[in-house]
Amino acid sequence: MTAKKYKLIANPAAGRGKASSVVHRAVKAFKSRGLLFDLEHTQGPCDAANIARRSSGDFDVIVAIGGDGTVNEIVPGMLSSGKPLAIIPGGTGNDFIKTLRIPNNVEQAMDIIVRGSTRMIDVGRINGFCFVNAVGFGFDAAVNQATRMINHSKQGLLLYLRGLIKTLGKYDPVPLKITMNGNTFDQETFLLAIGNGTTVGGGFKLTPHAKIDDQLLDVTIVKPLGLPALLFHLPKVFRGTFDKVKYAALQRTERLVVETRGPVPIHIDGEIYHGDETRFTIEVVPRALMMIDNLP
Repeated sequence: MTAKKYKLIANPAAGRGKASSVVHRAVKAFKSRGLLFDLEHTQGPCDAANIARRSSGDFDVIVAIGGDGTVNEIVPGMLSSGKPLAIIPGGTGNDFIKTLRIPNNVEQAMDIIVRGSTRMIDVGRINGFCFVNAVGFGFDAAVNQATRMINHSKQGLLLYLRGLIKTLGKYDPVPLKITMNGNTFDQETFLLAIGNGTTVGGGFKLTPHAKIDDQLLDVTIVKPLGLPALLFHLPKVFRGTFDKVKYAALQRTERLVVETRGPVPIHIDGEIYHGDETRFTIEVVPRALMMIDNLP
C-alpha cells in the first residue's frame, strides 16, 4: 500500500502568531511518525484555497494548521475534491474543532489525523462566501471586533470574555428583516447566530444542537435584553441551554435571507465581514466537504 502524503497549509498570522509554534510542533510530530508531508505557508488572501486546489491531486490529505479563519480560507479550494481536510488547531477561538471533537493538543490531533476517520459534512454559504462553523450578526460579531483591539496574550474563551466586557453597555440591538421557512418578520435583534457548528468565541454555545451533516443550519435569534438579564443568563450560553431562555428562539432551515437597514457587525467563521451589502442570502450546501473528525 502506498504511504499517504499530507499537504500542510499554515497561516503564520493565525492565533495572533501562536500558529508558528504550533507549526513547529506539527512538523516535529509528522517527522517523528515517519509520514510523508509538505508544508506551505499562506502569503495573502485566497492563497490557502489556491494551495488546497492545486494540492488535492497530488496529496491524500490536506491539513489546516491554524484557526477557524484558516479552515475557512482553505475550504473553497476543496469543495467536492474528494480529498479529506484535517485540522491541527492553532487559532484564537478554535471553535470548529469543538464540533468535530478534535483536541487542542497537537499530538492528540495527530492521532486523529493518522487514524483517518472521515465523514462528509455540510458547508454554509453567505452571499457566495463559504463558512463551515458559523455566521453571526449583532452582539457576538461586535464582541469579535472588540477582541481585535485587545493587546492580550490570552487565547480562546478568556480573550472573548474580555471582548464581551468591553462591548457591554456600548452595543445597541439592530433591526433585521429575516425570511426563512416561509415566514418573514422584522425583528429588533440582539444577536442572530447561524450555525453549522455549535460554538463561537472560544466556548459560547449559541447553536448548541447544530449538526454538521444534517443538511440544515441552526438559527438562534435573541431579542433585546437588558444588562442584568444578559449577565443572569450568560452562564446558560456556556452550558448550551441559552435557547431555552424566553429572549431566544431556535429554528432550523436550509436557507434564510437577512436584510439590514445599514451596516451591522457581522462575522463569518470568526473573521469580521467588511462588505457593504444590506441583503444576505445564507444557505446550506449539503455534504460538500470531507473532514477527518473524532465523532462517534
